[in-house]
Amino acid sequence: MTMEDRAKFGIPLLDDALGGGVPRGSIILVEDEVGINTDHILIQFLSEGLRTGEYGYILSTEHLFTHYSPLFVPYNISEVTFETKRLVFLDAFSNPFGYSEGRPSTAGENVIRDITQPRLVTDQIRRSLLHVRSQPVRGVLDSLTTILLVSDTLKPPMAFLQHKIATDKEMGIVSILTLHQDVHDANIVRAVEHYCDGVLKISQRTLEDKEQVEMLQIRKVPGMTLSELENTDFIFRPTPGHIELTPFM
Repeated sequence: MTMEDRAKFGIPLLDDALGGGVPRGSIILVEDEVGINTDHILIQFLSEGLRTGEYGYILSTEHLFTHYSPLFVPYNISEVTFETKRLVFLDAFSNPFGYSEGRPSTAGENVIRDITQPRLVTDQIRRSLLHVRSQPVRGVLDSLTTILLVSDTLKPPMAFLQHKIATDKEMGIVSILTLHQDVHDANIVRAVEHYCDGVLKISQRTLEDKEQVEMLQIRKVPGMTLSELENTDFIFRPTPGHIELTPFM
C-alpha cells in the first residue's frame, strides 16, 4: 500500500504513528470521556481531506448543523462547501427530536428519521454521496453512543457497524465513529473496538506536577499490533484550526 492509499489527519506525529495515515476503507473509533471535546480532531480530519481534494460527510446524532459550521471557519472552510456538496451534512438529530432550524439549505434531502434502522442509515449515506465520482471520501459519525442508547438491544447498532464496514470497504471511504466510552459497559466498548480497524482514545490525565492535560492514546492501528508501535501516548492540545501533539514520556 502506498502513502496515496492512506488518509492523513494532517497532524505529522499522529500520521507517522499510524504508519503514514489511515488506509482507505478503514473505520477508526475515537473514544472520549465526559467533559472531553472530540470536535477538534473530527474537524481536523475532515478539513485535511477537503484541503487535498477529497469529499466528506458528517452524520450527526447529537448536534445541529450550527454546532459544526463555525468549527470549520479557522480552516477557511465556509458554508459554501456544504452548499456545493463537497462536504455533506446528514441530520440524524433534528428530525427525530422535533427541531427544524440550523440546517444548510441542502440538508432537507439528508434527514435520517430512524437511526435504529441500520440499512436505512447506510442507504442514506450512499444516496448523499451519489454526486461523488472517483474522488476519495472521508466521513464522521458523531456519535455511535446515541445509536447504542436509543436501541432496545445491541443488535441494531452492531448491524449498523457491519453495514458500515461493508459499505466503507466497498466504496473506499475512511470513517471516524465517536463513542462516549465511559457511558457504556466495558464489554460493549470492547465489542465496538473489535469491529473497528483502529481506535484512538482521548481522556484527561493528571501529571506529576498536578497539571491536568488531555491525552490522545493510540489503542489500535489498522494492520499493526501495539507491540509494533512506539510513542502511542500524546499530550493533546487542540485550539481552533490547530492541534498540537507532544509525545508523552
